[in-house]
Amino acid sequence: MTISSLSLSKVVIMLILASFNLNVSMIDGQVAPQPIAVDVTINNKLLDSDLKFHCKDQHSAQVDLGDQTVSTGRSWSFKFLASPFYVPLYSCTFSWHGASDRHFDIYEGERDGKACNQDCTWDIYEINPCRVSGTDQQCFPWKEG
Repeated sequence: MTISSLSLSKVVIMLILASFNLNVSMIDGQVAPQPIAVDVTINNKLLDSDLKFHCKDQHSAQVDLGDQTVSTGRSWSFKFLASPFYVPLYSCTFSWHGASDRHFDIYEGERDGKACNQDCTWDIYEINPCRVSGTDQQCFPWKEG
């Protein structure tokens, strides 16, 4: 069995790339952090109205979560992968009967990454959105515009 020089070149290139990949993924002798799956849940806590919203990733035009409608007391969730090399920013426009549109960044990597870890739950009230952690809530103002 003979190996052509072209095939041998391909094997050598693949070995070099594999070696480079292993070296890049090592930082001070430790494996680089891997992406983690983050769950974001939006709970409708309005008094008596469907919550309508549209969310999208502000860093990627291809990530648009579309129009959603959630009844009072119900929830809706989405997932994404986060890594130290990608700081996500998911913005939503909310509306309900009798109110003007409200805007809020439902997931900011810098604000929510450590506070939520892998599970970020939000209760949406008329006056503001509140991040839920166990029995604690931290509320934030709606964004202007």
